[in-house]
Amino acid sequence: MIVLLINSFWTNYAIFTIINYGFLMSFPFLKIAALILLLSNIPNFSNIQKIDSLISKLGSLELNEKIETYKEIITFYTRFDPQKSLLFAEEALAISKKNNYKKGEADILYLMGVSSHALSEFKNSLKYYEESYKIRKEIKDSVGIGECLNRIGLIYNVKGDFAKALDYAIQAIRILENQNDKKALGRAYNYLGIAYYVAKDVDKAEQISLDALFFNKTVNDDLILAISHEHLAIIYIKKRNFEKAIEHVNSTIELRSKNLDSLGLAGSYENMALIYRIQNNYSEALKYYDKSLQLKEKLNSQRGLASTLAGIGVTYQKMGNYSKSIELLKRSIEIRKRLGDMRGMVSSLEQISEAYETINDNKNALKYIKLAQTYNDSLLNEQKNRAIAELQEEFQNERKEKEILLLQKENTIQKQFGNFLILLSALLIVVVILIFFGYRSKRNMNKFLKKTNKEITEQKEELQKLNDQLKELNATKNKLFSIIAHDLKSPFQGMIGLTEIIDEDFDELTKEEIKNYNVLIRNATNNIYKLLENLLEWTQLQRDLVKLEITKINLRELVNTIIDIQSTNAGNKNIKIANNISSDIFINADKNMILTVLRNLLSNAIKYTPKDGTVEVFSELKEGSTKVCVKDTGIGIPSKLLKNLFTVGEKTSRPGTEGEPSTGLGLVLCKEYIDKHNGEISIESKENLGTTFCFTIPD
Repeated sequence: MIVLLINSFWTNYAIFTIINYGFLMSFPFLKIAALILLLSNIPNFSNIQKIDSLISKLGSLELNEKIETYKEIITFYTRFDPQKSLLFAEEALAISKKNNYKKGEADILYLMGVSSHALSEFKNSLKYYEESYKIRKEIKDSVGIGECLNRIGLIYNVKGDFAKALDYAIQAIRILENQNDKKALGRAYNYLGIAYYVAKDVDKAEQISLDALFFNKTVNDDLILAISHEHLAIIYIKKRNFEKAIEHVNSTIELRSKNLDSLGLAGSYENMALIYRIQNNYSEALKYYDKSLQLKEKLNSQRGLASTLAGIGVTYQKMGNYSKSIELLKRSIEIRKRLGDMRGMVSSLEQISEAYETINDNKNALKYIKLAQTYNDSLLNEQKNRAIAELQEEFQNERKEKEILLLQKENTIQKQFGNFLILLSALLIVVVILIFFGYRSKRNMNKFLKKTNKEITEQKEELQKLNDQLKELNATKNKLFSIIAHDLKSPFQGMIGLTEIIDEDFDELTKEEIKNYNVLIRNATNNIYKLLENLLEWTQLQRDLVKLEITKINLRELVNTIIDIQSTNAGNKNIKIANNISSDIFINADKNMILTVLRNLLSNAIKYTPKDGTVEVFSELKEGSTKVCVKDTGIGIPSKLLKNLFTVGEKTSRPGTEGEPSTGLGLVLCKEYIDKHNGEISIESKENLGTTFCFTIPD
């Protein structure tokens, strides 16, 4: 008796009265026990306190903030006291209308529709949704329009007009997929899945609902995620996959209990009861039906009440208590008829017909099955079935066309980008060669410049055409071009200045001066060549032209090769390089790619290490991989550059300690090569304390 009383809506009031009853004043411990019982019976005392705090602040808030607070209060009460939520909604609606606040008015009308829906007042619910929809169209609130279409579709589901329900669900998704509101889109995917289910396309409903669950795990909203689990539970009950069904029902119970969603929890209990009933575990089924019934009676959810009564009625039929079964099913039919719940009516009529047939009351069995057929024919006649099929086909064709267009667009962009890079590289190589020959041919300089200018003009016109075709390339690639242009400009300006000096003062220059100028030109040309080399390698990677050729490599020997190459640069700065890798360490990798990675890392270490510094190369054997590190005693890397070192299109290059130039693409190449090996690259650095680059190669 006490347990039943605790589950009653009026228990809180009773306990509160007992606490203040005179004779308990003499027994303080009883008063404390009663108080604990009271607090434990409230769904979540801290959340109630939060809502009470919000209510107390309403009078001091500005209009926008006040309506947003009302929305939070209304949404909270909708889950376990919808009637109370409507009272707050009416206050908020009056305030919005008084201040001509259209968005607030539309939002509150929408929430009034949700509360009325929870109370099974479908006529009022539809009216509120349609009024909200009208205002949201007027103020061009696309997300709000999509949400209204979703909820209107749910009402038509109840009415049994499945073609309209599916049509509204598809309209909502078309709108919301072009908006930046993941929660609204997540709800739309949920509603589309259940629309397919009630239209009896269970396989399609499963596919859509699994997609919705995957998407809604990214939305960070427990109640939206709970609906995804609930729809899948219903689908797996239909498919008699009870293990998966129970798994999804338990997920809904956990999520809804945590968020005080009493109405949703009632539905979860009913789904669990249905699973046990189908498995002939009638005692467990009745236990969960009773939990569901108590919540729905407390919430005055008439449609939910009719569903639970029907479920209990069928359970009693299975147990052989036919009179109790028929009594409960008649109550269910009466409620559903009053609500206009056409889909539920068909189910209850079929169930009561089966009960009469079991006790050989063929007259009533025939009566109710004919009624069920009449309602069913009005729900799914041939014309409606055809409309549903056409909607499904149209929606699927639209999705396929979008996918095809996206693939074509992506392929076109990649192809154009690759061609553009090849053309740009070719142009740069031509310019470098022409400048080189210009140093040797003073007499032909004017002719050469004239020819070059003509070619550049022609190429510029062609590049402009290509540029018009590449407007949709993303910002990262545009940044990359900007950096390349900047890095090329300085050496070209230097070379042009030197050639002008040689041209104008050729007769006055000494051999030593010409030799010095030639060294400067050669250094600038080498830097341009390194940039082009990195750029071409990166381009080949983007076009997937570089293939892995895995061989067994002695790591120490490979590092020695790179040290030999870099010995001159290191010697110029008196930097000592230590190869501390054991001679018995082997890796399985592409030799050329790892050479490029080590060359770039060692070159950077030398470049950013002052004179008399040290560079160390060492390795560690880790579980499943080999870790290779290059550590220097250089100037380190500022923290603001660290996060973008491996990002294409970000300006991270800077001169070395002796003014050595940097292309900015070397580390990007390193990362892409290591990625191709399914390895990882990392960096640790502090300014003026040195840098350590490490990468791993899986065994």
